[in-house]
Amino acid sequence: MIDLPNYAAGYYPLVQKREDWERDLQNMKKCGISLIRTAELFCSWDQIEPEQGRYEFEWLDEFFELCSAYEMKILLGTGTASPPYWLHTLYPDVNITNNHGEQYPNNASYSWACFDHPGFIKEAERYLTALVKRYCKHEALYAYQIHNEIAFPFMPLNGNGIDIYCYNEDSVRKYREWLKNKYQSIDALNEAYRWGATHTRHLSFEEVEPPKAMPFAWASVTRWLDWRLFWMENTVQYMKWQRDLIKKFDTEHLVTTNIFFLKSQDPFGVLTGLDQFEIAKAMDVIGYDIYPGSGNKVETMPEFSSMCLDMGRSTAEPVGKDYWLLETESGPINGWAMGPHRNVNGKDLYRNVLDAVSQGAKLCLYQGFREWDFQPIHWGGLVDLDGNPTERLKSAEEIGSLLNQMKGAIASGKREKAKIAIAICKENAIILKGMDQEKYLLQTLRGAYRVFWEKYYQVDFISERMLTAEHLKQYRLVYFPFYAYMTQEMADEVTEYVERGGTVIETARMGMLGRHGWYNHCMPCFALQKVFGIDALEAYSAVTPEITYQRKIYQGSWHKEILRLTEPDVEVLARFEDDLPAVTRHKYGKGAAVYFATHPDAAWLENESYLLWDILDRMLPEIGVFPKVELFFSQRHLREFDGNLIEGEKEGYLIITSSFTKKFAYSANGRRLVEVVIRTERDVNRVEGLVGGEVYKFCLHAGELRFSLQMGKNDSEVVKIEYK
Repeated sequence: MIDLPNYAAGYYPLVQKREDWERDLQNMKKCGISLIRTAELFCSWDQIEPEQGRYEFEWLDEFFELCSAYEMKILLGTGTASPPYWLHTLYPDVNITNNHGEQYPNNASYSWACFDHPGFIKEAERYLTALVKRYCKHEALYAYQIHNEIAFPFMPLNGNGIDIYCYNEDSVRKYREWLKNKYQSIDALNEAYRWGATHTRHLSFEEVEPPKAMPFAWASVTRWLDWRLFWMENTVQYMKWQRDLIKKFDTEHLVTTNIFFLKSQDPFGVLTGLDQFEIAKAMDVIGYDIYPGSGNKVETMPEFSSMCLDMGRSTAEPVGKDYWLLETESGPINGWAMGPHRNVNGKDLYRNVLDAVSQGAKLCLYQGFREWDFQPIHWGGLVDLDGNPTERLKSAEEIGSLLNQMKGAIASGKREKAKIAIAICKENAIILKGMDQEKYLLQTLRGAYRVFWEKYYQVDFISERMLTAEHLKQYRLVYFPFYAYMTQEMADEVTEYVERGGTVIETARMGMLGRHGWYNHCMPCFALQKVFGIDALEAYSAVTPEITYQRKIYQGSWHKEILRLTEPDVEVLARFEDDLPAVTRHKYGKGAAVYFATHPDAAWLENESYLLWDILDRMLPEIGVFPKVELFFSQRHLREFDGNLIEGEKEGYLIITSSFTKKFAYSANGRRLVEVVIRTERDVNRVEGLVGGEVYKFCLHAGELRFSLQMGKNDSEVVKIEYK
């Protein structure tokens, strides 16, 4: 087996004293860290080429040689996120421009330059060529990282949210070409852009301007949809341009980039211009940055890490690629002088890294190994500001030892294949963001994922491009949270999936919008009306309807739709307080379609309404879906313990992590009894905890492996299962 790096850290030589480099590398090596990310920030293009055409590679040469001496590999950033200031001096119009005509300032954040600007493209190509040619043959080079968190800046400049970008002339010109390719004729564009109160009839594509307001300000939905779709595609094209340029000189090394999912300022990438599924296609490996401690999401959103990691896996696996955790915290995180948000400690490191490994990440990287004294925002570090060891360094060393023991499973181990998919759609996210309903979309998505996660079901995320009967056939159930956008083509594919034997769950307002973001004339739309056997006549909004299911009372969220049953064999599973249908099920072909006339997913987060939970308890066994791993403990509904299994030929690793909230009660000794059930047909020889060192007594019966263990607050355990 090839010994590939799976444990990494960010490190920036110019930020530290030269006499500290070797000691820092020694400490990394001691932890088992074998890969260093550098030059994407801090020691980047702006430091390597201080004047146009004059390079200062000597320090980076020296660092490459030092890494070689310690048998460390380098993930080399292209640095295009941080161009040198002389680029702005040479091309004063190169800065990205917002919808108010304001240039993004230099000296505020990375990603300030417009990558459609010919000057930027020219200088970046020259710089990248020099960078790649210099290091492509070096033995320390492992891979390249394009840009850094590719996107428009997510930091608001005026405290009123993220600005809309980019309105530079070069980008607008490119947008018009995109419109020409999409609509072919100006008459077709005028037809799509007609909108009663503010309609403008264009005489040429050169007249068309990108929208500077969102639909909730009574702007056109269609214009807004096109503008953000263009930017998502344009970002991918920029990434492909960089990758193709690198591959022109170096076909041996991998190319990756790092992106966010669920970033608080822009959770679906609408304003920052991200389509993670398409970016994954353009890279050799896709990387995700996940900071559970920022905003203390560990306690406020305990499903956050798992949800982001499942998204990373869901974007990579369908295109046959790996995904990496390219940034996670290494110490106290975020919050200037009033911070930090969380005093991240060694137990947090265990949880963050092991969560990623258990959900298929092939590499985990701390950002950074050492904090930077020039940026006092709290950004962690395995060592302190002077490079001295901390408690976290000791934990990182222990984690490195664990990863070394598990390296075979990390490299080639298998996880249970998900039989459940949650559908997301970029058009849906763009439209709902424009309508100022993004927060509720996020609430429904989180709520849906949270229910499956708390019940220990594996879940894939699928994009609108995956809504084909051929792709969907691998799933027994597909769930659509607040899926307001649906075209006829999408509806036809979902119909075929149900006919073949699949089950779908859809919620209120399903498919109310379609082509151009206009109304569809019925809900559910197109062929789906027959599939569900209902007609949603009208909706009451901003309500919390009461629902009765099997003699229990539940609450819905926000919508109460009035449903008319259009097929005689539709089963009413639950009713509103006025006896109208609230949840229906219709068998269609070999499958079934379930419709909620409200949002049970959001209701779970808002008031722990168990409607979705209890209906899934009835449905999932009926369609043969069971979790591979289940953990049982008191107060299970708080979901304090996560468990995932990765398996190789001769052994499996059950990774259990925990996160403590104030609600959770522990016994007098500060520990909790956790009972483990793994559904397996394999014979087992031994069950051993690699962290605690305990050998567990186990029972194999009727296709289930059972054993128990004790877990403390924020503890993690890796249970090695030896198969006969």
